[in-house]
Amino acid sequence: MGMIWAISIAVCLLVLGGLYVYAWSIPTLQLFGPAILRGPTDDRRIALTFDDGPAERFTEQILDILRERNVKATFFLCGEHVDRYPEIVRRIHAEGHTLGNHTYSHPFLYFRSRAFLASEINRTQEAIEKVVGYRPRFFRPPYGARWLGLYSVLGKRNLRLVNWSDTGYDWKLDAEVLTYSRAKGAFAGIALDGASVRQDDDSTRAIYGKKISTRSALTGQVAAPRTTHAFLNAVRGAKGQAVAKAD
Repeated sequence: MGMIWAISIAVCLLVLGGLYVYAWSIPTLQLFGPAILRGPTDDRRIALTFDDGPAERFTEQILDILRERNVKATFFLCGEHVDRYPEIVRRIHAEGHTLGNHTYSHPFLYFRSRAFLASEINRTQEAIEKVVGYRPRFFRPPYGARWLGLYSVLGKRNLRLVNWSDTGYDWKLDAEVLTYSRAKGAFAGIALDGASVRQDDDSTRAIYGKKISTRSALTGQVAAPRTTHAFLNAVRGAKGQAVAKAD
């Protein structure tokens, strides 16, 4: 009987531990701390954000599309990519987009020490400041996952955490179908009013009211410019506006 109780308790602890870790993984959950998920929902605006870049070729294709449409976005950058492609970072900044911190090496943050979190964030702040002359005010954790100590690290650096309110799965779904249905749903008041839409430009992503996401796998990288183009078409067709305001 004692063995059965011990096994039962162990199983319960494992399940509770798993649920605890999972709770830190839900981008929209604010049980452990605040996150910007969306902006005001009283008008037809969607904030675009792009993660994981800058990426050679793909980020610049996205910038071309945004410039053509006169649309601003927020780019959450990884420090190691900033060091590798500073000229792309300069272009992002010069064309009026907002820069955000996305850690230096894009690690999962689970079970990481506060010193590790601080190092990843500090190195990225320094890398971006070196290129454009200022440090970002916004931070997005890789995969939207947070961990113990992160909010303390962010608070000491006056950084606000930004996640997303919707995910587009554009690395595995057809871009035209995906973006049209998302934008249509958003402006029908179902999904995206005041939404912040996330994509990857190593792929890219979006902030404000709601977000739609793209993964940084090769298929996501190839799809990112095409998805951005299709999504902006859908937003325009729905008489909406894409913006880059995170606060």
